[in-house]
Amino acid sequence: MAFPKTNMIRRDPYRKRLKVGDVFQLEFPESRFVYGRVMSLSASAGGFEDCILIYVYNAESTLAEVPDDLDSCTLLCQPLFINRLGFSRGYMPVVCNVALTSLSQRREWCFHDILFKKFLDEDGVELERPTDHVGTWGLSNYLILDDLVSERLGIKPIDDDS
Repeated sequence: MAFPKTNMIRRDPYRKRLKVGDVFQLEFPESRFVYGRVMSLSASAGGFEDCILIYVYNAESTLAEVPDDLDSCTLLCQPLFINRLGFSRGYMPVVCNVALTSLSQRREWCFHDILFKKFLDEDGVELERPTDHVGTWGLSNYLILDDLVSERLGIKPIDDDS
C-alpha cells in the first residue's frame, strides 16, 4: 500500500498499545529529529471521541536522543487531537515514556470551535475569551502534523500534486 508523501521519514510501524506519557520521535531529512508526547488517549474534539492529544516540542536535535526535560520546552505547534495512523504507519515511533507532571500541561493554548464559534480549553470547557495561542478544535492526523512541523522547521511542504 502506498502512503501519501510526507517530509517525515517513515520507519517501523508502532503497533503496541499507546500510554499517556509516551514520547515519540519525528524524523525529517538531514537527521533532524523532533519529539512529541502523548498527553491523553481519551480526548474529545470536534465531535470525535477517544482522540489522542499530543504535544510536539520545540526541541530539534540532530541526534536521536530525547531531550532531558520536555516539560521545560515550549511547544513547536498547537497541540493536536489525532488518530493512531501516524503511529501504526511508522511516522511516529514511540521511543520512551516520560511520566506527566503538574508542569506537563500547557494552558497557554486554547482551541477554536469553528462550527459553534467558541473557544475551548483542551478538555472542551468553554472559555470567555481566547488565550494568546489558538489551535483548531477537531480531529487531525499525521499529514497535518507533517505540514505544521515542516513549516516550523522551514522545510517546504509536500505538494499535493507530487
